[in-house]
Amino acid sequence: MFPLTELGKRLKEAREQRNMSLDDLQEITKIQKRYLIAIEQGNYVIMPGKFYVRAFIRQYAEAVGLDPDELFEQYANEIPTAQQEELPGELSRVKSRQLSEQGAKVLDVLPKILIGTFVVGLAVALWFFFQNRTVNEQPQEQIIQEGAEFEQSEQAKKQQTEKQSEQQSENEQQAENEQQAENEGENEQPSETMVKVVETNGRKSTLEVTGEQLIIDIATKGDAWIEVKNGKGKAFARKMMYANQTETFDLTNETEVLLVIGQTLNTEVKINGQTLQYPVNPNDHVRQDIAIIHNKQ
Repeated sequence: MFPLTELGKRLKEAREQRNMSLDDLQEITKIQKRYLIAIEQGNYVIMPGKFYVRAFIRQYAEAVGLDPDELFEQYANEIPTAQQEELPGELSRVKSRQLSEQGAKVLDVLPKILIGTFVVGLAVALWFFFQNRTVNEQPQEQIIQEGAEFEQSEQAKKQQTEKQSEQQSENEQQAENEQQAENEGENEQPSETMVKVVETNGRKSTLEVTGEQLIIDIATKGDAWIEVKNGKGKAFARKMMYANQTETFDLTNETEVLLVIGQTLNTEVKINGQTLQYPVNPNDHVRQDIAIIHNKQ
């Protein structure tokens, strides 16, 4: 068994602080459990490649709320760089010999291939000749019948096309009506919402939201870990979100809500349609824990 590296110790401690098992982490990151164990032990030899080492470490760090760029800088001597490995000279020479041998074999069989191609081409030409002769010898009545069947087929295709066109027009009209109804619904403005910063302490802050509703929209432009739960600890979300994903949470019935945003630089939060200005500068604290007190009056 490999001893834990300094980086591995820090990642494992962060994971255990969140009460996350390796199975939980595998479900969140979609990285195989054996690779997660290898990261904690610094056993990078079993990884598919150096590029995957850095990519897996980044996903592990974000999942447990750590800044991967900070880890890469602090533990640069432990993490391999993603440089392309050169093919050994001996393997290159073996490849060259194999290609030369294959080229010689191709030259040996080339005359046979040409003769075979000629025979096949001649057979195809004869088949077309006799096929055309057979068609030309068909009785006149059969030709007329086939023409009538072709005309009926074309007419049926035309009718089918017209029917599909009508159906498409109906679908487009229905979609337009639904979009119009949706836009009308969006234009109905909810009651005024007030968001007030009560206090901040490091990466933690408390907000007071006054309004009848409490609708939280989360959109990401990059990978980010999020948690959404109420004051009693009930979790509505606890997962990784990736680039260009959105989630909406209707928390109108909750009086206390806790948001954990693992990567604020990649995440936009809206409260009742209003974009939230993070209480703490995201450049100072990438992760932020935001407690929300919902006041309906």
